Amino acid sequence: MLLSVVNLIAVLAVMALGYWGLIKVGAWYLDTEEQQVRDGVKDPRTAILPVLDKQR
Repeated sequence: MLLSVVNLIAVLAVMALGYWGLIKVGAWYLDTEEQQVRDGVKDPRTAILPVLDKQR
């Protein structure tokens, strides 16, 4: 019984870390997407977020 509870907790912890990792990587990718478009690395037509030209 105790082993089942420990296994369940371990599985939930691994799933939570995996989910957190996906969120973290996704946020990092979207954070750098604008700079990738400006550098010419990424095609602006495939950008997830709109890239606006800054008025100076």
